Amino acid sequence: STTFHAGWYAPVDASTTPDTLELSLNKETFRSGETAMVRIVPRFAGTALISVMSNRLISMKAVEVREGENLINLDVTDEWGSGAYVTASVIRPMDQQAKHNPARALGLDYAMIDPGSKQLSVTLDSPEKISPNNTLFVDMQVDGIAEGEAAFVTLAAVDVGILNLTGHQSPNPSAHYFGQRRLGMEIRDIYGRLIDGLNGEMGAVRSGGDSANQVRLQSPPPTEELVAYFEGPVVVDADGMARVEFAIPDFNGTVRLMAIAWSGTSVGQAERDVLVRNPIVVTASLPRFLAPGDTSRLLLEIVHAEGPTGNVGLDIKSDGISMAQGVVPTGVTMGASETVRLSIPITANETGDHSVRVALTTPDGKRLIKVLSIPVRANDPATSRTQKITLGAGDTFLLDENLFQEFRYGSASAVISSGVLAKFDAPGILKTLNVYPYECTEQITSKAMPLLYFGDVADALGLTSEFNVQRRIDQAVAHILTRQASNGAFGLWRAQSGDFWLDAYVSDFLSRARGRGYDVSELAFRQALDNLRNRINYAPDFDTGGTDIAYALMVLAREGAASMGDLRYYADVKAEAFSTPLAAAQLATALAYYGDQTRADHLFKRASRLISGRSSAEALPVWRSDYGTRLRDAAGVLSLASEVGSNVIDRQALINLVAQNAGNLSTQEAAWSLLAAKAVLDDAETSGLSVDGVAVSGPLVRAFEHEADMPSVRIRNEGNRQVELTVTSVGVSEIPLERRGYGYAIDRRYYTLSGELTTLQSVPMGTRLVTVIDVTPFQKSGARLMINDPLPAGMEIDNPNLLRSGDIRELSWLKTAHVEHSEFRSDRFLAAVDWRSDKPFQLAYIVRAVSPGNYHHPAASVEDMYRPQYRANTAVERMSVVE
Repeated sequence: STTFHAGWYAPVDASTTPDTLELSLNKETFRSGETAMVRIVPRFAGTALISVMSNRLISMKAVEVREGENLINLDVTDEWGSGAYVTASVIRPMDQQAKHNPARALGLDYAMIDPGSKQLSVTLDSPEKISPNNTLFVDMQVDGIAEGEAAFVTLAAVDVGILNLTGHQSPNPSAHYFGQRRLGMEIRDIYGRLIDGLNGEMGAVRSGGDSANQVRLQSPPPTEELVAYFEGPVVVDADGMARVEFAIPDFNGTVRLMAIAWSGTSVGQAERDVLVRNPIVVTASLPRFLAPGDTSRLLLEIVHAEGPTGNVGLDIKSDGISMAQGVVPTGVTMGASETVRLSIPITANETGDHSVRVALTTPDGKRLIKVLSIPVRANDPATSRTQKITLGAGDTFLLDENLFQEFRYGSASAVISSGVLAKFDAPGILKTLNVYPYECTEQITSKAMPLLYFGDVADALGLTSEFNVQRRIDQAVAHILTRQASNGAFGLWRAQSGDFWLDAYVSDFLSRARGRGYDVSELAFRQALDNLRNRINYAPDFDTGGTDIAYALMVLAREGAASMGDLRYYADVKAEAFSTPLAAAQLATALAYYGDQTRADHLFKRASRLISGRSSAEALPVWRSDYGTRLRDAAGVLSLASEVGSNVIDRQALINLVAQNAGNLSTQEAAWSLLAAKAVLDDAETSGLSVDGVAVSGPLVRAFEHEADMPSVRIRNEGNRQVELTVTSVGVSEIPLERRGYGYAIDRRYYTLSGELTTLQSVPMGTRLVTVIDVTPFQKSGARLMINDPLPAGMEIDNPNLLRSGDIRELSWLKTAHVEHSEFRSDRFLAAVDWRSDKPFQLAYIVRAVSPGNYHHPAASVEDMYRPQYRANTAVERMSVVE
């Protein structure tokens, strides 16, 4: 531990530095119309300039002052607002005979103004203590409401343990409106540049103040059931009363009530703590999750808090969790304030959200029930498989549980489709996008974009109803806008600017969403378009590339905001410089929006030539700023050409190219493939199929979940020509993953904090280890990589702030790579890394063994998010934690 100070300071001998002026006010709070008395104590006589300031100069006057105490009166006016700063600057001229240099001293104090009628008084009336599983009634009295005004109140009830996680303070609108503001003016002078008239040296300003940031101690996360409720706005009645009630669940702890009241002219707030506790409190300790086959223990801590003592009946039942026989007592004897701990071995069976019911009977016959939730998850990465089946006339396809034989029970689902939807595997792609686990801005946009057009398909798949399609798109828009910077640009993981193509892609989605009636903030959208215009105006000349410029021009043209001069310049002068088929098609689309079909068709021809001239070698993991691949470009060209009615492309060739690559797609490939499917969906004919004897009208779309006793489904071709079916199944493989890689290799090792290599066999509970992940590219590459390291159930990630602000001198042996984004989730570690080298890199984080048991340890994986075939994983392992 090292103690240190940082900041400014004032020397002990202040007599030689008379720059600090002692200044104070006679009261802390004033009202308009009162007289404030300012006391200043200069160390020399001179002229004092007294100023009253907020974010502007309110008043100023000069007075002559003597050495020592001086009292000066100031009139408090409405201009002082909710508070004002009073400053004084005392100046003394040079006196050569007395050998005095010019001098000045500065002082400052804050005058708070009483809010008066603008302040509401709020009082909360509730029990000091209640038992769980009861209704908490809270009466709120609001005083100070102006006659004729309507008043409202909101009330939050939150577990104090949750608030302590971040040191959350109760909302205080009074402090916001009436509290001390930062001084909104600057005080400047040239005193520090004065030449000492006696010795020719520069004058020095030596005043200042020390400041230190206090480190807050945070409470650990709560182990009881979480409580976080909110109610309001509630109308306050004529007597200033309002009542709110909350149904408190099975929870033991302290709940903080936080109320905010307001009217048209006033605000107020109040807070109060309520103790929620049973006479006998049961606290459970469990892993946050389990995997099928994991063994662990349920630790019950039973505490006698109050009430009669004696025998306490105990009954424990579980659902989906096996408990060791003969280890659960039927009761325990408890004395006053006594604590009993029980450790019960458990085994996880099937996946799902299971429960454990703990029932206590107190000595006086009161029944207490606590229900614990134990999620059992197949935490391994999901895989997908796509099959294309051709049904001849009169043929039948039998779909049964054999479809899922390679997947773990309960983790798999499938979707089957026919016709154009089957050709592009649109339902399968939509379902895969629906479960895509990562959420950078591009991925959020790609997951939401197809929902603008495929709501009916999503509904048929059972993914979401029409209402939820709207809700999910609204959520995507809201999430995306949280990552918009002040200049209108968008960041990949946070609000920032710099990725021009991403700006255009997100703006394209927002434009399409607005066009289909979704609510997009007018200000945010205008800023997004302004950003595109500014980037176009300042774009440098280029001989190759231009992908971002073409996309931005297309979005601006759709909104009628592009310059026709810009479009014609890029089409006539720079057409051959655009390096990707999609860029050429996007510029062509922009011209078509403005009615210039001749130039548009010329560019669509160039896009077709670029696609046909590209080989599969371009699937190598080279860095593309537009997140693209040949497949994505082909799907985009097909979609855009169909949208504006251009017939110069080889439509069938593009359809075949996009359709034959359906499978493991990136989010860009998936989103644009669906847009291409939407473009040719009008070509769809009736399928001629029947399902279990019932004719299907239009293309077939069905979704299936792997369930017990799953019935067989017969799909028959009732027509006289062949019908293509596509079946896409997604789930966790039943066969444990072995170490493998294509384009990359990944290794996961564990070390002690001092850097010694160790294993996860028989790890003592409470041990902290460093997880080190090494990723090795097989060739010089450029990729946006995602590293996914699922945790075994007995491990939790230690506080990430320890690596950022704690003492990590013992970890100096680590040389970790820069990450664009990282997430420390309860069940996995995620990191996004942009890597453009053939050199290996390393990531690390700290874990702690928290629950004894034997656990499944899923494989860690790395994948190129935009070329998913380039991926690698470690082998599946097991680990054990011992007490």
